[in-house]
Amino acid sequence: MKKITILGGVLLCFIMSVSTVHAQDSPQSDVRVKQRMLLNQFESDYVLTANERVALKQARLAYQYRMKELLDSIDISEGKRRRLLQELKRNPLSEKVQAVIANHISPDKNIEQ
Repeated sequence: MKKITILGGVLLCFIMSVSTVHAQDSPQSDVRVKQRMLLNQFESDYVLTANERVALKQARLAYQYRMKELLDSIDISEGKRRRLLQELKRNPLSEKVQAVIANHISPDKNIEQ
């Protein structure tokens, strides 16, 4: 009886680990949106189409990527850069990140471009 219980526990752990490993290996799409929303049933004028939502999401991701590139190009300490990147992940439109970028980018570079 004791061997069957131990064998059952080992088998259960094996099955759970296989599903976890399989979930890690499965490809994930970068942009997913719901095709139908509940609000669409009642107030269809307020809801954007799926293509518009995908475009907005891709624009937000591009903006975050650009802000990350700007933070990586600025000469600041690694600790501050790490904190700002975490802030950027939490809040893409963070005023802290905007202030640091505005303070470290000279106006001459913007005029030349």
